Amino acid sequence: MELRNLKTFQLAAKYLNFTKAAQELNFTQPTVTAQIQALEQELKQELFMRVGKKTFLTPAGEILKHYTDQIFQLIEETEAALAELSHPQGKITIAASETYCTHYFPPILSQYMKMNPNVQLKLISCHSPQVIEGINDNRFDIGIITGTLHKKGVTNLIIEEEDMVLIVAKQLYEKYSIEQILHTFPFIKYRIDGVYAERMREYMSEANLAPQKVLEFGSLEAVKRAVLNQVGYGLTSNNLVKKEILDGELVALPLSKKPIRLETSLLTLEEKTKLPVIKSFMELVQMMWKKIHDFA
Repeated sequence: MELRNLKTFQLAAKYLNFTKAAQELNFTQPTVTAQIQALEQELKQELFMRVGKKTFLTPAGEILKHYTDQIFQLIEETEAALAELSHPQGKITIAASETYCTHYFPPILSQYMKMNPNVQLKLISCHSPQVIEGINDNRFDIGIITGTLHKKGVTNLIIEEEDMVLIVAKQLYEKYSIEQILHTFPFIKYRIDGVYAERMREYMSEANLAPQKVLEFGSLEAVKRAVLNQVGYGLTSNNLVKKEILDGELVALPLSKKPIRLETSLLTLEEKTKLPVIKSFMELVQMMWKKIHDFA
């Protein structure tokens, strides 16, 4: 059955008048009659009957009208959903650590706003445990954490895997031996709990690293800046210092016996992945996340 014939039938069944149906469709009445006849021949059923001067639906016509109305309702809903996907609207609240907020989200948010100017974005800086709590409480729509979360009703999408690296300023590396650096200068530590802290402890165990002097900082960016300023040596994620290592500002000290890997995950409630505004944001994060280092 062709949709155009069904649409003609729907209007003819609505008005029970071929002339009115033709006027609304901007057809001639013979065109409407021909399409109805073609439909009747295809279905091998009469759809209309005349009693005196009035037109009525036959039992077959009543059945076809019921399903035709459903078909066009579904078509309208499909078109509306696709239109919403093309132009998402609404609000998205994103939560992530300061490092992610500082280094990753500026280009992502900028690009998303260009593509979807009708969406309002809110970015909140907090540690992974608070991110998880906010996702569970439905206060945050999107969360970025270090590690993974396996919980019913929550979608965990791994968007990056990277290794931990022990770094020191090139000036110190060229002036002192590794042993002197480790025993003379303080260890610059990222003050955090959770998966990141576990991975740091794992790295230090693998590297037999037991620093006597420790300085704690509240962000990875602060750790990196302190190391660049020759305050001491520090442990961070590889991608955060990739540019500085390539530029020769920092040197990676290969002390661990095996790579200690960190996962970065995007969290959202499973039911929200169906929303066009959330789906489009997730797709952009997946597309851009690993390229952020190339933009720096």
